[in-house]
Amino acid sequence: MMEMQNPDTGIKMQTQRVMITSIPHAVAGNDILQWILQHLQITQEEALHLGDLFVKYGYIYPLQEPKNLTLKTDGSLYRFQTPYFWPVQSWPADDTDYAIYLAKKNIKRKGILEEYEKEHYNMLNQKINYKWDFVIMQAKEQYKAGKERKKADRYALDCQERAYWLVNRTPPGMLDVLEYGLDRVTDPNENKVNQLFVLCVCDVLPASKNPVEDNTTLLPRELPSSHCASIHLSSPCCTRPVRGTHLPKWRKK
Repeated sequence: MMEMQNPDTGIKMQTQRVMITSIPHAVAGNDILQWILQHLQITQEEALHLGDLFVKYGYIYPLQEPKNLTLKTDGSLYRFQTPYFWPVQSWPADDTDYAIYLAKKNIKRKGILEEYEKEHYNMLNQKINYKWDFVIMQAKEQYKAGKERKKADRYALDCQERAYWLVNRTPPGMLDVLEYGLDRVTDPNENKVNQLFVLCVCDVLPASKNPVEDNTTLLPRELPSSHCASIHLSSPCCTRPVRGTHLPKWRKK
């Protein structure tokens, strides 16, 4: 990501007009693809797939079609997400933060939210009602601070936040890459241990001397035999769900 934004060797960025606002540091989808092809020396199919992953995971976000999380190889405009919102930062997509985002959006649009946002807003109002005054206070303060920014900066920040929550609180009908991309069935940011009865494959697979590592979790070096009937969901690589067992969708709280 940093190399792609290098002012000398990175992708050409320029100010582009989106609707009625001029947005700085915009890049074209075709330029992203060409940069990947030239610098990584991979096939066009591989480059397009990699570009799609950058967009799907929120490292790059579309300006004109926010919910179309694919890399269009034409003049469609994109921006690089601020590193604070990168998935690699692994900071929890907290309910309170999402509630503040929705409350701020509700204030800005005078009560006009998308249907799924209304449902989440009402659900969060009930779930964290004990600190709802804090949520509204923060939303009002952020909204007020946003109005003091330049129009282009305000629009850019709105796009960054929207892109982050489209990935971390996926709307109905959109692919939830954080849950299904690696067959993940738990929230990697939660410490709470959920358990599910599973068929253990410990007797089938040889024990590894090194921990198995993916993007978010480390599996334990050893799995005690007492855990063969019931083990942590955070170890999907060593487990297989019982046929017909319902897997909890933690993101649909």
